[in-house]
Amino acid sequence: MASILRRILSVRKPKKVLTRKDSITGRNHTFEVPYLSRLDGNQLQPGQSLIARGYVTGSEGFIVNLTSGPNVELDEEDVGELDDRLLALRVDLPKGKVFLNACINGQQAFVKQSYKEGDEFDIRIRCFEKHFEIYVEHKLIANFKHYVPMSNISHIYVTGDVRLYAVSWEGKLYNMPYTADIPGNFYVGRKLFVSAIADAKPKDFSIDFFAGDDVPFRVCASFVQKKVLRSSEISGSATTPETTYEGKIKFPLKAKRSFDILVYAADDKFLVFFNDVLYCTFDHRIPAASIERLQINGDIQLIGVHIK
Repeated sequence: MASILRRILSVRKPKKVLTRKDSITGRNHTFEVPYLSRLDGNQLQPGQSLIARGYVTGSEGFIVNLTSGPNVELDEEDVGELDDRLLALRVDLPKGKVFLNACINGQQAFVKQSYKEGDEFDIRIRCFEKHFEIYVEHKLIANFKHYVPMSNISHIYVTGDVRLYAVSWEGKLYNMPYTADIPGNFYVGRKLFVSAIADAKPKDFSIDFFAGDDVPFRVCASFVQKKVLRSSEISGSATTPETTYEGKIKFPLKAKRSFDILVYAADDKFLVFFNDVLYCTFDHRIPAASIERLQINGDIQLIGVHIK
C-alpha cells in the first residue's frame, strides 16, 4: 500500500495571542462535544476545507474524525460495527503528539504538537482528489493520501477534552482574482470572512471594497514590507496608506500558512481581525452601506469567502 503520509514536519507552538471573544468573532459562544454532524449538500468537492476551532478543557486530548456514517460509538448494548473512519486525527496531550490514521487498515503516523488545558486550537483539513492537506495551528503538517474516495465521507465527529467555537466546511477551488457582488450591500453590522493560504513566496494580497468606481476601503498585506496597509480612493483621489496596528505582532501572516481575515463594519469604522485577533481599524470615508461588491487578489489560495 502506498504510504499514507507524504510529509511530516515538526510544529513549533506559536506565540500565544488571545482571540477576541464577542459577538463579532463569534467566540463568545461555544458548544459541547461529542459533536456529530452530517455534511450538508452533495459530496465533498476538491478545495473544500474542514475548519475546527475551539479550546482544550482537559488533560487527555481529543479526536477529529471524518467518517462514512453516523455510527461512531458503541456501548455494551449496541450490535453492529462502527462506520469507517476515513481520516482520524487524534491529539494526545500527555504525549504532545497529533496522531494521523485511517481506521481501515491500521497504519499510523504522528507529528509533534504541544497543547495544554485552556489552549485554543485550530485544525484544518483541505480536500483534494487524491489526498488531504492537514493544517495544525495554520501550519501544513502532512499530506494524507486517501484510502478510499473522499466521496465516501458523510459525517464529521469530534469528541474528547474540548469545547468548540466552530466546525464548518468552507469553499472550493477559487479562481483569482476573485470578484463578487454583495447582496444588500456592506451596511453597518455586516461581516466579511475570508480564509486563505499564503503562497510559498508571496509578495502581497489585497481586499478591495467597491462603491461604484470608488474604493471606500482597501486592505493590502505586503509580505515584502511586512506591513498591512489600509487606504481608500474616492473620486480618483487616493489617501495615504495607514500602517498602524494594535497589539505586539507587527505582521500577522507567514508564507505557506493558513489564515483568516474578518472585516466588520462598525458605526464609524471598519474593524480588521486576523485569526480573530483585532489588528487595526479604518475610519469610514463614505457610508459603508454604499459598498456593493468586493475583489480579492494576490499571492494566496482562497479557502472560503462569505458575508453575514
